[in-house]
Amino acid sequence: MRDRADAERRLVAHDDAGAARAGVRPDRPSPCEENHMNRDLAEHALLNAAPADATVAAVAGEAGTLRAVPRDEPAPARDASRPLRVAIVHDWLVTYAGAERVLEQILACFPDADLFSLVDFLDDRAFVRGKPVTTTFIQKLPFARTKYRSYLPLMPLAIEQLDVSGYDLVISSSHAVAKGVLTGPDQVHISYVHSPIRYAWDLQHQYLEQSNLTHGPKSLLARMILHYIRNWDTRTANAVDGFIANSAFIARRIRKVYHRDAAVIFPPVDVDAFSLNEVKDDFYLTASRMVPYKKIDLIVDAFSRTPERKLVVIGDGPEMDKIRAKAGPNVEIMGYQPFAVLHDRMRRAKAFVFAAEEDFGISVVEAQACGTPVIAYGKGGALETVLDPRADMNPTGLFFDEQTPQAIVAAVDDFERAPQRFTPRACRANAERFSADTFRRRFLDYVETALPGATAQRGAPAAAPVPRGPATLVLDQSGVLGGAELSLLEIMKHMRANADVLLFDDGPFRAALEEIGARVDVVEQGALAGVRKQGGVSLGALAQLWRLVRDVAHRARRAEVIYANTQRAMVVAALAGRLARKPVVWHLRDIVSADHFGGKQLLAIKHCARLGVTRVIANSDASAQAFRALTGFTPQHVDVVFNGIAAEPFDALDNVSQAALRARFGLPADAWLVGSFSRLARWKGQHVLLEAAARLPDVHVVLVGAPLFGEDEYAAQLHETVARHGMDGRVHFLGFQRDVAACMKAVDVVAHTSITPEPFGRVIVEGMLARRPVVAARAGGVVEIVEHGDNGLLCEPGDATALADALVALQSDAALRTRLVASGRATALRRFGTRTYVERVEKILADTARAAKAKHQ
Repeated sequence: MRDRADAERRLVAHDDAGAARAGVRPDRPSPCEENHMNRDLAEHALLNAAPADATVAAVAGEAGTLRAVPRDEPAPARDASRPLRVAIVHDWLVTYAGAERVLEQILACFPDADLFSLVDFLDDRAFVRGKPVTTTFIQKLPFARTKYRSYLPLMPLAIEQLDVSGYDLVISSSHAVAKGVLTGPDQVHISYVHSPIRYAWDLQHQYLEQSNLTHGPKSLLARMILHYIRNWDTRTANAVDGFIANSAFIARRIRKVYHRDAAVIFPPVDVDAFSLNEVKDDFYLTASRMVPYKKIDLIVDAFSRTPERKLVVIGDGPEMDKIRAKAGPNVEIMGYQPFAVLHDRMRRAKAFVFAAEEDFGISVVEAQACGTPVIAYGKGGALETVLDPRADMNPTGLFFDEQTPQAIVAAVDDFERAPQRFTPRACRANAERFSADTFRRRFLDYVETALPGATAQRGAPAAAPVPRGPATLVLDQSGVLGGAELSLLEIMKHMRANADVLLFDDGPFRAALEEIGARVDVVEQGALAGVRKQGGVSLGALAQLWRLVRDVAHRARRAEVIYANTQRAMVVAALAGRLARKPVVWHLRDIVSADHFGGKQLLAIKHCARLGVTRVIANSDASAQAFRALTGFTPQHVDVVFNGIAAEPFDALDNVSQAALRARFGLPADAWLVGSFSRLARWKGQHVLLEAAARLPDVHVVLVGAPLFGEDEYAAQLHETVARHGMDGRVHFLGFQRDVAACMKAVDVVAHTSITPEPFGRVIVEGMLARRPVVAARAGGVVEIVEHGDNGLLCEPGDATALADALVALQSDAALRTRLVASGRATALRRFGTRTYVERVEKILADTARAAKAKHQ
């Protein structure tokens, strides 16, 4: 054992000079990586403790060249004439967080690798490149989707059942048990460790205390399980040929726990998503989930003591109320914000304040990518990612030594004495050391050192998902995040590698598309913006339509198929498709009838569809039937594909109390809340809900949504209705909210009140996923979702009395609520999952492009 350790120390020796260039200070302790990757394991049913991330420790200078094989024996010989066989093993696939970002880049290095995991419950499969995943028996155990952590004692056994014996190279991405996969002497096993299982090692006593497991039978059982895990964890470390850690701190933990040396390769940060800004405004920023270890309360306390300085706080979480209570008038708490807002504030802030002790600290790097210096706690990962003026000629921030408000105030004072020390370009240059490109290059260098010739056979690395479908030009008329746009966003998560999106208006939808890495452009629609479903078309609008058609036709020459997501986009696509001789698929998300469209609009839809639409995807049978009646299309050219809605945003809030969510939105804690979730428009029927609530004096109404398309007059009428019935204290207008899942879980009932037939009824499925009883209007696509009395309640559209009766029934009958919630949830998961939705849309686009290509050959 000693000989092997000595050999590894010689082979993976730490280069102090190189480490200094890379921002690692050899003379100071180094940090912990972003625990948000897996602090959620703290929710374990027995231990309530989260495993920290694993990573790699030690070596290589800025160039990232590892000087020797991290083994004390030669790599096994293999037949160079056959392709390299690579297996990648990840602990569990349930979300897309820090560990999964590392996995995404490892897959980019080895795009042909096979993927293994304990469980796979992903809805968004873009980052795993749509790969099938081999899972363990835990996948099929009861409640595994949401309670997989409870099966911790079975995880060592489960991971050992994965058969990777047929592979030359095995790469484990491990923060729990993945490194324990069984390999043979003729295989090379490299483990990227986000962290050894922290609650089983140095943090055991802290976790037991936090989980109230210090005494009694449960404590004894927990300690026995942790003892077993430690023994297993140590033993399986001997079978790993080479360790990589995500920070020098984790490398030292690997050395302490496993008696093994590790190379340090920092986790990838998407620095390209953050743009440099050299002009700063007069405010400081902090952004984080509001949980105790992030220490946001200390930052807010510090700035509240210096009222001449402004602080902006972005984020939410269980500590929100505590933090709001400490905030002075100079502290702006914005709560959760979409990426576009976070990016804007991060670019403009004079400095980013960070008080947590993290293994790495991704937000610290993201701030520097914007050219924003960092004021950080001088422990953990910040020591490896921020350059201190005491140690570097081009500093990017400074440190405070204690997690106290006084220390933060002193650090800000120090910063303001000479802010010119920290230049935006120096911050950006430092951040680029942590880019995905740098990660892939260094990771491949390490693999090549461990298994010579491995990277020569892997094919070219791909930073983005490999295109799996035809080159597609996607059109949408809107820049707002309506139901059609949210549904398209889900598709683009999977199609972004082979699709270009063109919007006819700018707004939050563009920012959301950019956030997921989609290629998006905006072309102004000019006079067309004034065309409404019930209106006519001016000469100016026709002229602008022709300009749009020509622009789209030009762009479409590089595409194999045009995919239109909205009605106005379909008109442009149909005409452009004829010009460019490209097939057009229209995703129909409306009921094309006189209830929703004017006569001229219906004529335009009818003739444009006949002229240039090849195939139609309808979001419900109601939509499909109305379209076929209008246009005469045959059923063979109209496919019904229900919208897919991800369960993950709702499941992520399972352990957040309703009281905390209500406090977040300023809603009464003990009221019976009925929520409506849609834009404020007459046909959506919010006035019906208000009329029903006027009959029920103990019911409160929550209206989530804003007027979007010239519907401000209707919104004003809703306020007048509230005043007329004296319901000012019982009706809560929340406006547009990005986090629909949190809003829904804050209410007791989800109400759908459209007075004309709804094409689909997305809010109904979302309510089911939120585990809330749903009452809906019996018309259109709604009846294809809700079975009255089974998974929801139905009442006639516009009937306020029937709606009030349904709400009384739900309020008074807990057994009814329980039954509807259970059945509704099962319906949503079974019929409206994202995987089937995306796969069917992709297949229709591919089939359409293939048929068009064959026709022109």
